[in-house]
Amino acid sequence: MSSSHGTVTLAPPSSGGIRGRPSPKAYHHGDLRAALLRAARSIVEEQGIAALGLRAITRRAGVSSAAAAPHFGNLTGLLSALATIGYEELAAALAPAMGKGAHATGMAYVRFAILNPGLFTLMFRSDAIDRGLPALAQASGRTSDMLTQVIGAMKEPHAARTRAGTRAALWGRVHGLAVLAVDGFLDMLLARDGAGMTLEELVEDALR
Repeated sequence: MSSSHGTVTLAPPSSGGIRGRPSPKAYHHGDLRAALLRAARSIVEEQGIAALGLRAITRRAGVSSAAAAPHFGNLTGLLSALATIGYEELAAALAPAMGKGAHATGMAYVRFAILNPGLFTLMFRSDAIDRGLPALAQASGRTSDMLTQVIGAMKEPHAARTRAGTRAALWGRVHGLAVLAVDGFLDMLLARDGAGMTLEELVEDALR
């Protein structure tokens, strides 16, 4: 993919779930919620978080701005639901790498960010979502627990004195690489200082 979020290119994921622009048809009872989430996701990937207004989302979904209230309450509720989906998808992306160690898990984390730059950014924007919502707290907590499991399986203990410090150090390294990729700086660093290093090699080196 190539977008204003960054220039790292990977093959896009297959279509499905709530991805993409909703088709121009009347929404039947029961699928408006999914249509609004699809609309919000397409906007955040195309234009970024700043474009995520309730009116823009409902217009993209082809409904009135009042139609979202029964499903989400307000814009924060809608974006929190989208962030919840993001954490669920991130957990699903991390799961196959869990048994392969910190390097593989870190690579899966960075790849998720590259493939979903707008969604990934939203997931960590506490000013746009409500982390107190149970579904969001559960989904983000699962991701945190998965990273903790990876840390516990690392052969060499980190220099941090506590498990919390170790988790923060590992997550900070991987998340920093992901943000650099989303913001378009990772390609620049690889070109300038990477000496032919691949993305996978950079993640492995950062997690040593």
